[in-house]
Amino acid sequence: MPYTGPMHFDLNLKQLKVFYYVAKNLSFTKAAEELFVTQPAVTMQVDSLERHYGIRFFTRDKKGLILTEAGSILYSYAERIMPLAFEADQIMLNLKTHPQGVLRLGTTKTWARVLMPSYILGFQQRYPDIRIQLDEGSSEEMAASVLYGRNDLAIVGRVSYDPRLEVIAFPGHELDELVLAVHPDHPLASSDALGPTDLEGVPFIMREQGSGVRQVVTRYVEEKGLRPSVLLEAGSVPFIKDLIRQGAGVSVLTRISIEEEVRTGTIRALSFGEGGLWVHVDLVVLREGYRPFAVGEFLGFLAERSGALGGS
Repeated sequence: MPYTGPMHFDLNLKQLKVFYYVAKNLSFTKAAEELFVTQPAVTMQVDSLERHYGIRFFTRDKKGLILTEAGSILYSYAERIMPLAFEADQIMLNLKTHPQGVLRLGTTKTWARVLMPSYILGFQQRYPDIRIQLDEGSSEEMAASVLYGRNDLAIVGRVSYDPRLEVIAFPGHELDELVLAVHPDHPLASSDALGPTDLEGVPFIMREQGSGVRQVVTRYVEEKGLRPSVLLEAGSVPFIKDLIRQGAGVSVLTRISIEEEVRTGTIRALSFGEGGLWVHVDLVVLREGYRPFAVGEFLGFLAERSGALGGS
């Protein structure tokens, strides 16, 4: 049964490694040759180990170096420890050139469908041994999922963040434009740019609580002193688009989420005046603590891809 108690010990692995080579060869000279160090350096490490425990590990006779009883016992452990230490070292070094593992990635349903596929496919082509688990929810839910360990990283529309989270602008896609999505026959459909008063009295479909889009819209209507006529709240963008196509109301959505509908003419996208309306796209990770190797590789991949595409 493996030991599960406290792991406090003072055994110096570097000194044990030198001892192992001396004991294996029963020679300080051969140990120095295999370790590519000087013989005095080998002697110093073994002397330090003996002083630490107050035990002699080697004696000499006419034939040369001999292991003491304590030395034989320590060597039996070193024979098991050194291969494992070597294996661990090689695996860690191999991760630098052949990353592997799982990347738990959270994002919104819209960006999971329209923004992330090309990034995920590109990343997996480069790192085929890293498996991505994609989680979906509102921006607020996905930010919290990183905080509480369900996901390693989240890509969300900017919301209010816990200070324990580190927030990074999504490379090359730092902002997503918000537009008013309307039926092509809606009275506003012919407008070139919306003014604040255009939203007054129009049946409005609001995004769900926790949505980054909702936070931007809420702030906008409060700043403009508006009171839109909220028809209903919904978390499903496909459901909202169905209602718009049926002429039931209008909604503020990201332009990227209705590109297909705009292309086919089933929905009209109207920009907001005065510089437009935008939602920040953020990468969210834990500020402190363990960060899986795959997270660093993914962040590096995004930054590199952004540079290749000319993103800022």
